[in-house]
Amino acid sequence: MASVSVESGAASTVSCGLASNNLIRRTANPHPNVWDYDFVHSLKSPYNDSSYRERTETLISELKVMLGAAIGGGESMITPSAYDTAWVARVPAIDGSGYPQFPRTVEWILKNQLKDGSWGTESHFLLSDRLLATVSCVLALHKWKVADVQVEQGIEFLKRNLQVIKEEGDQDSLVTDFEIIFPSLLREAQSLHLGLPYDLPYIRFLQTKRQKRLANLSSEEIHGGTLLSSLEGITDMVEWERIMDLQSQDGSFSGSPASTACVFMHTGDMKCLQFLNSVLTKFGNSVPFMYPVDLLEHLLIVDNVERLGIDRHFEKEIKEALDYVYRHWNDQGIGCGSLCRIADLETTALGFRLLRLHRYNVSPVVFENLIDVDGKFLCSTGHFNKDVASMLNLYRASQLVFPGENILDEAKSFTIQYLREALNKSETFSAWNHRQNLSEEIKYALKTSWHASVPRVEAKRYCQVYRPDYARLAKSVYELACVNNEKILELAKLDFNIVQSIHQEEMKNITSWFRDSGLPLFTFARERPLEFYFLIAAGTYEPQYAKCRFLFTKVACLQTVLDDMYDTYGTLDELKLFTEAVRRWDLSYTENLPDYMKLCYKIYYDIVHEVAWEAEKEQRRELVTFFRKGWEDYLLGYYEEAEWLAAAYVPSLDEYIRNGITSIGQRILLLSGVLIMEGQLLSQEALEKVDYPGRRVLTELNSLISRLADDTKTYKAEKARGELASSIECYMKDHPGCKEEEALNHIYGIVEVAVKELTREFLKADDVPLACKKMVFDETRVTMVIFKDGDGFGISKWEVKDHIKECLIEPIAL
Repeated sequence: MASVSVESGAASTVSCGLASNNLIRRTANPHPNVWDYDFVHSLKSPYNDSSYRERTETLISELKVMLGAAIGGGESMITPSAYDTAWVARVPAIDGSGYPQFPRTVEWILKNQLKDGSWGTESHFLLSDRLLATVSCVLALHKWKVADVQVEQGIEFLKRNLQVIKEEGDQDSLVTDFEIIFPSLLREAQSLHLGLPYDLPYIRFLQTKRQKRLANLSSEEIHGGTLLSSLEGITDMVEWERIMDLQSQDGSFSGSPASTACVFMHTGDMKCLQFLNSVLTKFGNSVPFMYPVDLLEHLLIVDNVERLGIDRHFEKEIKEALDYVYRHWNDQGIGCGSLCRIADLETTALGFRLLRLHRYNVSPVVFENLIDVDGKFLCSTGHFNKDVASMLNLYRASQLVFPGENILDEAKSFTIQYLREALNKSETFSAWNHRQNLSEEIKYALKTSWHASVPRVEAKRYCQVYRPDYARLAKSVYELACVNNEKILELAKLDFNIVQSIHQEEMKNITSWFRDSGLPLFTFARERPLEFYFLIAAGTYEPQYAKCRFLFTKVACLQTVLDDMYDTYGTLDELKLFTEAVRRWDLSYTENLPDYMKLCYKIYYDIVHEVAWEAEKEQRRELVTFFRKGWEDYLLGYYEEAEWLAAAYVPSLDEYIRNGITSIGQRILLLSGVLIMEGQLLSQEALEKVDYPGRRVLTELNSLISRLADDTKTYKAEKARGELASSIECYMKDHPGCKEEEALNHIYGIVEVAVKELTREFLKADDVPLACKKMVFDETRVTMVIFKDGDGFGISKWEVKDHIKECLIEPIAL
């Protein structure tokens, strides 16, 4: 090959060789590089030490055992419910002896009274949980005439705490159906002449609230709705023969031990007794608030490990969990447990999102069956926190919308309105919800679109808000130890920091290469090597894809120089010569080029072929021709735009988009990463499902979205410097009299449709390696973040810099 010689230690700029013409040349670099490369090279992460890697391997092994037991072995690790255990303890022996059928539950109650005289979840104090559990345990012990002292201690706790509550605002968050069940139990306690305060203002308020809620329910809703798991609170309204039609296959009513024990005591149904026996066989002397909760637990495990960024370590466990959920999936929705007959919106929405993310065939028609007669999505109606959890999960699920899925568009609008209104409700800011950061979770969800988010920043944030002792609310406060625990969090933090330490070494290599590459000599061009490295590493972060990240960044740095040369610095005559040199692929042809272009062409030639040869090694077939054609098309697109600029020509929107999809350069950039991903072999047929010019597949859609997202944030600045052609200007030319806002909204509409198509292409089942599709998709997500609030490439000193620091510089505190 011929070569172009460039002196080392050249001046800080490159002469264009046309100084005699006294040309006034523009620069595209009014905002210089914000990163000090010496600072990058000074980074020294302690997480390079082998002891941290050894600890992660230990944690992975231990968690595989734990998660394997929960997912494959059905070993649910759920905390006991004193409330439900007390209901089971009330069941009389079926032999008529006058003793409890389950004496072990009575013993458990006696052994688990807390120091303040209450019963409930010791690790988390929530007054409604303690009140409900305590009155339930008091009634159980009173029934069997045991432990008078403990009964009296429980009564004293109830009296002391009920008298403190003067009005509704004094009460913290409520467990599910508290206003239904607690007044019912107090009425029972009063009939037994237990010394409780029955005429307090708060008690009267609860009684009124109960009456209002029940008055709004039809008989069908009572016998087939969410109250199926709280039948013990409405015994005066239940038609016992009718309710048996809703018994689950395992003999329970919505998996609730309390509700099932109540039904058994009213009907003597032996299937109810069998269920209670089976739960006690499983858990020993106590029962949880619900059993099974296998579907919810499986989904929460998957959701947590994915949001924490450690899913690559548990691919087998994730597949087993989702296969299990999918076996129980149906278009009516799923409940928390596999045997539950009543669909649960939270579990269904979470299941839809995770199954679709993993390319299972699930239809959003399931949500049409979870809408009431008023067009509202069905919530629990009895528990604010449960409703918010349902809405958050439905909102997240709605973002995985494909074209034509109107029900998901409706769900998105509905949930956004609901969540915004929730921020104005006092319940959102209760002491319990303040500790759970509920308001911040809602605000963050509304602010951060899945399609415009940074995967590694999202993982880091979740590490920072994840609570190993997180408790959920149902009729009791409960924890799922396989979902939230110290080991998962420790692994997530260590893994993030170890991966970050790897990325920091790669950043050193990138900046060293860049300084020696010759590209800094083009001072008219933007210098953004770390921003481009962030663009790929923020999504495709796995250690094995180091070469992919390196070459992707090289290509992006080269493209920036070419972009700024064609857009601002080069004359049309010079650009014509350079474009012809590109078409010839002949280094000797560069003799006709000005000096700065000679250097540029040499760097261009070397990088293009380096990438092509590395792709050939990975894909095991000839690809130089493929890459050359891609680069030719790309630079011809640049040249066409240069001609438009020289002629002050504004094309039609269709003409602009056709060329812009090519000239944005995303196609060749993405292929310079996808085809070099270690271990990801793409046949020609599979490649065409990712990349096929003119067909709306992943690279085409990414290019369209990137082009238009860029335009919406840069068109004013570009117009000010004489670059008239942008999608906004083109639309306004096509529609004389159109206002700028209308043009912007039209472009946003095109982007919205393209994002839905991109989501479908990413998530549809085919023979394309998911890692390759994910790389393209995640690069699109990060690009949308960069152009979310402005030109994050041109001016990278604010939000983008902060993202880079979060993702690549600052570790998570252990």
